[in-house]
Amino acid sequence: MRIDQLRNVMAANDASSLLVTDITNIRYLTGFTGSSAVLLVTETDALIISDGRYEEQLQQQCPNIESAIRKTTEALIDFTAGALKKLSPDAVFFEYGAISLQQFDQLQEAYQGDLQRGGTWIEELRAVKDESEIELIRKSIALNQTVFKSIIDNLSPAITEKEIAAEIEYQGRRLGADGCSFEPIVAVGENSALAHYRPGDKKIGDGTFMLIDWGLNYQGYASDLTRMVLTPETPQKLEEIYDVTLAAQQAAIEQLRPGVDAKEIDVAARDCIAAAGFGDKFNHGLGHGIGLNIHEGPRLSPSFEGVLQTGMVVTVEPGIYLPGFGGVRIEDDVLITEDGCEVLSNLPKERKQCVVPV
Repeated sequence: MRIDQLRNVMAANDASSLLVTDITNIRYLTGFTGSSAVLLVTETDALIISDGRYEEQLQQQCPNIESAIRKTTEALIDFTAGALKKLSPDAVFFEYGAISLQQFDQLQEAYQGDLQRGGTWIEELRAVKDESEIELIRKSIALNQTVFKSIIDNLSPAITEKEIAAEIEYQGRRLGADGCSFEPIVAVGENSALAHYRPGDKKIGDGTFMLIDWGLNYQGYASDLTRMVLTPETPQKLEEIYDVTLAAQQAAIEQLRPGVDAKEIDVAARDCIAAAGFGDKFNHGLGHGIGLNIHEGPRLSPSFEGVLQTGMVVTVEPGIYLPGFGGVRIEDDVLITEDGCEVLSNLPKERKQCVVPV
């Protein structure tokens, strides 16, 4: 049980109790998919607190965890403080990054025990996926790729960026996904130079190349892929930076294995891009973990401190962005295995394979 894994981490940090307020962490630990709850974990007990909207849902999803339902007249902070006084009267650790200053002040006043900052203990557990999580990510990726193929098969010059983004979500839900894991990025021509561009009214036929960055959620688990769509009229300059970006991605993937510093994977891609003269045009980290959140640990970036472990699933997404002209990003989802890695996504990405007559 994941709560037992958390207790082991808590014990290693001399924490006899932890108040969990991050709703994604609560889902990870208990299976609860509602939008409002707090969870108190002690050495021997676990109590999930919510309201009447979720009483039946808690019984269905968390039958082995004690639940407490507050009345509509009871404030969540006050109700939580009462539970803390009963189960952890003297001190409790809390998720420092998942509580507002206002909530902290209210909790401190109502509880009056010692509130201590907890670490990113649950996030670190979540970074290493178990087999059930990996299978859900595989399914999410498979649906994501099916959607992309459908989009490519039905492109026409009159379709806009917004329409493609809407079609991605529609097709994903139709196939059984929960929805998009983030707002799709569909960027035609020079718009692709904006790494986090939001789709507009530009038509596919208004450019000679296009970047699509899209992802789906399946039973809570995310996928995240990026491909370029090229045409026979794609400029040579774009082809050049495409080849450099692909080489950088392949150089990084070759280094993925347990025990390697995450930042070193970023270096492998960044050095490749810099050697081609585009070092200052790669302006974001190489990748990130995916799971219940679209962005979670580990990070493949120059600033992240940590090593890769078997069971982590990361994106590898180098990019080169030339303002006023366009950009290239190529992204795949990769599982760290005992002896290396497995690229979970398999959409074609050799440049000639990405040419589509529109």
